[in-house]
Amino acid sequence: MNPRAAQILLIDDDPAVLDMVHSALAHYGMDVYAYPEAIQALDLLQNPSAPEFDLVITDINMDGLDGFDVIHKVKELQPRLPVVLMTGQSSVDYAIRAMHMGASDLIMKPIAIQDLVRSVFHLVELHREFRLANDGLRGLVNERRHFLFRSDELDVPSLVRHLTDRLVPMGFASMSNLDVIAMALHEALVNALEHGNLELESTLKGDLFVREDPYSKLRGERMSDPVFAGRLIEIRLAMDTERFEVEISDEGNGFDTSQISPLPKGSDMGSHCGRGLPMIFLVMDEVHFNEKGNQIRLVLRRK
Repeated sequence: MNPRAAQILLIDDDPAVLDMVHSALAHYGMDVYAYPEAIQALDLLQNPSAPEFDLVITDINMDGLDGFDVIHKVKELQPRLPVVLMTGQSSVDYAIRAMHMGASDLIMKPIAIQDLVRSVFHLVELHREFRLANDGLRGLVNERRHFLFRSDELDVPSLVRHLTDRLVPMGFASMSNLDVIAMALHEALVNALEHGNLELESTLKGDLFVREDPYSKLRGERMSDPVFAGRLIEIRLAMDTERFEVEISDEGNGFDTSQISPLPKGSDMGSHCGRGLPMIFLVMDEVHFNEKGNQIRLVLRRK
């Protein structure tokens, strides 16, 4: 990440949540401007002397202006500034509304601090990269890319930037929704690496501040084990003027894909395995798996 400290605008009318998130992000060197009322935060955002913010994090259910009001105003003032929404509402309808309004991520309450911090680091880095528009690519008509990495060589954030750098010039995304597409690709790659090649179970994840997180400990061990570290992840990208397709394959044991289906409206995000697949289904136009369950194909169609 750029050595300049990340500038975060945080809004939540629950003092306990505000303090917890503020403390966690500040612990990792971020400059956090925390407010219990949205109107105060939005006033700062419009102040010419305010910092150049990298990210806005806001609760949805608040008195006065709520999180949807915040995202509407932020996108009006600074369309490229990503917004993360925090909510206790886990229905897919709620998530779809948030994504359609331009939310870059949706964090469920009670908050898993580890997931929140990871999401913030990822979005800040992406946002800084995406500020550099590349209009010279608008004449591109088709492209193919093929990547092959060992598990211990895969740099997920860098690869996501390579996979998404053509989306805006080719018309598959706008700056207002590019972050959330990148996040979906990030989740798919992390799933292939950690749940596929490294065979890690999400149930091992602990709190970010415990001395020894079982998930992170086992991840480190398997990254040092040639059997797991040497497994390959293959990524193929195919894009033309109408279709963007990414195929991600790992060398893990796969899983039973008959248990996976697009989330119907009204269903509960919390009732499905993890947050990665629900996000992928919400963001992508098509999602396909191979029979073994160790390959996923993600498709965006030109709107």
